[in-house]
Amino acid sequence: STIDSSFKTSRGGEMSVVKVTFEGEVRRGRVQEVTYEAVVKVVNELVPDVQGMVLRYVDEDSDMCRLTEQTFDDFVDQCKGGSLRVTAAGQRGRRDRVCPGKIWRHLRGEVTPEVIAELMVTHAEGAAVMVERKAWKLDRAAWWWPEKVRPVIAVVVESLRDIPEMTTCRARLEHVLDEDLAGLGQAVSDVAREFV
Repeated sequence: STIDSSFKTSRGGEMSVVKVTFEGEVRRGRVQEVTYEAVVKVVNELVPDVQGMVLRYVDEDSDMCRLTEQTFDDFVDQCKGGSLRVTAAGQRGRRDRVCPGKIWRHLRGEVTPEVIAELMVTHAEGAAVMVERKAWKLDRAAWWWPEKVRPVIAVVVESLRDIPEMTTCRARLEHVLDEDLAGLGQAVSDVAREFV
């Protein structure tokens, strides 16, 4: 829906500024015409490759409201005389990328520690998000199957030796190996975040 022209012309016919906050970072764009479609388009340009994007704005009661075609007029009313401010949320990553969980299921042949280490490096961003959410599962796997987990962690530690920036993370993983894999979930989460 297009809103009344008073908002568009309130600044002498200039383009309206759209400010998008995503993951704590504010990005600026402009729209010629203040419509729901134009705002969504500029948000997608400013914050590309986000799956399940949800846009929100703050209303007069300081409530976070979801921006939809139905709430667009209210959104614009909140922005009179200022920038069009929205907060975007969603999962970052290419829309057509296969998530790491699906990669595991599609692997053919033997899953070796080297294959796991390669997947961890190749899909670091998705892995970091997944590991942070499921660190407790890594701790549980280490407790139940230490004989399978230990060689994987040893390969990861060895592969990090050639990367000076990973000295701290490598030391954490070595400590986990020395402590019968206690704290594995957090240590792997830290390593995955370093690759992002």
